[in-house]
Amino acid sequence: MGTLIGILAITWGIFILYSSLFKMKKKDYKNQSPIGVSGYFEFEFLFRLLSKSPWRVIKSLTILIGLSFVTVGTTIIM
Repeated sequence: MGTLIGILAITWGIFILYSSLFKMKKKDYKNQSPIGVSGYFEFEFLFRLLSKSPWRVIKSLTILIGLSFVTVGTTIIM
């Protein structure tokens, strides 16, 4: 069971990293739509809280979140 949870955490972390690094554009970091519309609830909530920060700060925090998921998943598997 721990292996399955670890694999899910790693997969989710890779998904967050991929989205943050390659799919999201500069304008996406200043999203003003209601929370929950696009399906990226984590991103929307984070952007809503940090909307006054520069977009590079927000992007680095989302990368940090993705790396944290990968690290936690790796730790669970080991």
